[in-house]
Amino acid sequence: MRLRFGALALSFLLVTVGASAALPSVNDLVERLRRSEDFRVRVQAALELGKTADPEALDPLLGALDDPNASVRTAAVRALEQLGDPQAVPSVKAKRSDPSESVRKQVAATLSVFENGTPPPRLLVKIGSMKNQTTAKGARIEAELEDESRKKLDALPRVDVLGTSADCGKEAEKQKLPVVMVSGQIQKLKASREGGEIVYSASVEYILHTMPDQSIAARVSGSASGTLTQEEANDEKRASKLRQEVLDAAIASALRRAPRALLAAARL
Repeated sequence: MRLRFGALALSFLLVTVGASAALPSVNDLVERLRRSEDFRVRVQAALELGKTADPEALDPLLGALDDPNASVRTAAVRALEQLGDPQAVPSVKAKRSDPSESVRKQVAATLSVFENGTPPPRLLVKIGSMKNQTTAKGARIEAELEDESRKKLDALPRVDVLGTSADCGKEAEKQKLPVVMVSGQIQKLKASREGGEIVYSASVEYILHTMPDQSIAARVSGSASGTLTQEEANDEKRASKLRQEVLDAAIASALRRAPRALLAAARL
């Protein structure tokens, strides 16, 4: 069997009351941090990367510790503190002798946060409705969406997924943590012929609700595809397995940067 997955697509949208504005992706922020000639753009990019909770932000921020502008170096140290990855500590320690006083002060403050074990923000997630909006039928499709979504959300750092029977209001009060409800839908799940091959494609979207008012705070979506030959597609088990893998990959692509959207929805 020959499998080929297409590129995973992800879009992120922060929704505000009465309007919506697209936020830059991590790749966009990294490009600004590395390429912009305006130090102010680099400062803002570093600070935004610190808020993403995305592991891919670590290396670019470590690189920014050597930026020629002291304001950018200060912002990078602060962003690494927000990111909360202990792998940054040795590089931050190396900047204790930075020629800039502002950088040295931020290094001291950031190291204090790491050394005192100040925990980064945590939040609770309640799984909302999970729907299959496609014409594809199957008793397990919606259950698979919910199970895979729960598993991937629960694996995110600083996120605790509530049980199906948990009272989110009581848990929020008990743990003194914000709650975000995540509902999802499968927007596409189909097979189509392209030449002599059969392409299986899937797309999913998640809506993040600020609790307890359930107002829409953010949306994340993702897609994936995989290919079988016609002969392989005639094998029902192979076709079913690929469809499941493609759906799981679409879910993963949508939730890959969910931490950033969750923090926005939790107002952290």
